Amino acid sequence: MVSTPELMAWTAVVTAAMLALAWLAERLPFFKTAIAVVEDALSAVYLTAGLSVVMISVVTRYVFNNPLGWADEFARVFVAWGAMFGFSVALRERRHIGVDLLYTAVSDRAKHGMDLLANFIGLVFAAFMSVTGWKLVVFLKMLGLKSIYTDIPEWILQLIIPLGFLLFALQFAINLFDVLRGREPIHEEVAGV
Repeated sequence: MVSTPELMAWTAVVTAAMLALAWLAERLPFFKTAIAVVEDALSAVYLTAGLSVVMISVVTRYVFNNPLGWADEFARVFVAWGAMFGFSVALRERRHIGVDLLYTAVSDRAKHGMDLLANFIGLVFAAFMSVTGWKLVVFLKMLGLKSIYTDIPEWILQLIIPLGFLLFALQFAINLFDVLRGREPIHEEVAGV
């Protein structure tokens, strides 16, 4: 079991590491581009694979009356991995869900402060979740659990939790630097709302 001070210390370490990587991304534009390309590609590949497995599973189950036992497991993992990479893409492109009722009613200076606070809180939360996700992966590895149909160790399937939240933390750190440098986030309004 992990103590709270240890958990907070690791969260601080991950937060600092993501800020350092964001600082590096500020100085090396190809680093930001490389992250974006990898996120986009992995999101597309995993979501496509997951949805393809679902489609194949439906056809084999209902057309050929021969369900594939492993298909549900693979679909769950592929879609989860694709979604986590996709969430990071949405955060990078600032297309995540937000409630802007208060945001639109305040001054530009207050908006700047809200953007700083939101990205900092997001960074710390994502760092915390990556640390606790890593603890889960280590625990699953210790237990030696394997998936039912594929016999793949469960800890490998759950690696997306710490990896996904690390990507979120990095993106929040990059967004934080953008706000600090005056590159304000784009807040798009949904048509008709």
